[in-house]
Amino acid sequence: MAVKFEFYESPNTMGTRKKRYHARVVNRERISTDHLAQEIHHSSSLTVADIKATIIALSEKLAYHLKDGARVHIEGIGYFHISLTCPETPTPHSTRANNVKFKSVTFRADKYLKKQLADVKTERSKYKPHSIPVTNEEIDKGLTEYFLTHSVLTRRDFEQLFTLTRATAGRYITRLAKEKKLCNISIPHNPIYEPMPGFYGKEKLPEPEQETDTATE
Repeated sequence: MAVKFEFYESPNTMGTRKKRYHARVVNRERISTDHLAQEIHHSSSLTVADIKATIIALSEKLAYHLKDGARVHIEGIGYFHISLTCPETPTPHSTRANNVKFKSVTFRADKYLKKQLADVKTERSKYKPHSIPVTNEEIDKGLTEYFLTHSVLTRRDFEQLFTLTRATAGRYITRLAKEKKLCNISIPHNPIYEPMPGFYGKEKLPEPEQETDTATE
């Protein structure tokens, strides 16, 4: 058993001559709740149904206490708490409470869990997950063909369409949105895009008619 890894170019060196690379875990396997329940069942006297019910109950109680602002410690696993986001402001007292939103759940591993992983082995991945270089022309052509049969686009669709990694697909889409070629019609944390008028087969908006002077002398 070993953790598979591959080297990726560091984002802060992209576009520069002095490239830097960092190691990142490469693993396409996803372990489900059913899988975990079966494994725990085989090493204990608990039934699969009991284990799954306990996991669901744990998730519900974790959410319940996080909503109250608590910091939850699950022994042997780690600490959970929520992080918040709001628009930057020079005058905090003028920021309304409804402008402060949930951002994410932050996790810090317990010492016991870290100790369990201290002797982990690593090996270079045989699977090469790097994105295949794609030109702006190929993106424009590919999206034009895509929108002939689809009305909206997700980051996952873009990733599969051009054989990109998740991070690279996200950067391309962000750039296209800034260039006003794509428009997010959903919420920021779950974006869904459609083409802007004049791009990828979507008709341009009609030019505003100019008023003519009908006054007579």
